[in-house]
Amino acid sequence: DPLAFYGAVGGELPSISLEETEILRDAVIRYQHQHRQFLWDRLSHLIAKIEGYDAEQVVLISRIDPLTQAESFNLSLAVLAEVANAVVAVQQILDALHTFLRKKRASAFVLDPNYGFLYMLEKCANEFELRFAFSSLQLRLVRADHHIRSYLQSIRSHFTGIEPSEVISSVDSTVSEVREVFGSEPPTKELYRLLMRKDY
Repeated sequence: DPLAFYGAVGGELPSISLEETEILRDAVIRYQHQHRQFLWDRLSHLIAKIEGYDAEQVVLISRIDPLTQAESFNLSLAVLAEVANAVVAVQQILDALHTFLRKKRASAFVLDPNYGFLYMLEKCANEFELRFAFSSLQLRLVRADHHIRSYLQSIRSHFTGIEPSEVISSVDSTVSEVREVFGSEPPTKELYRLLMRKDY
């Protein structure tokens, strides 16, 4: 049982319902184990691979709409598939952990609200905006990975009483008010909000 590491005995965590235990078990399996279709051996490794791409040099594909003659861009399909799989998987794991930890929206890290940045990688009229959306997702994936590891570390410490040998420090100081409204605007506007932040 993957939850044995987190203090489960006989598949159960003390004072936690079976439903909540299954939520955590599913999140741990998805995060730490190989993808069923072998898309990655460990999700963190895929995130590290995506982080390694140069957003300024990554290949973009240009398309012309035959009806309007408007030009649009998209990320190469191979890289887009990697990013899409990572973003969806990470967000689902975050959602599960937020549910387990009973985190309020204002304090919960959201990777890509409504997958707005991800959709920009699929079709965007502005090359600069697409590249910045990609680099923002690169950074946010790394931060999301950090949050997941931090959540799991605190869960293990809580249920086992074992203090971690290395404490995972906080990397995101976004105030609750900012997190609460993040995603309330169209993706392009949210993108330019991020552009104004020093950490982006």
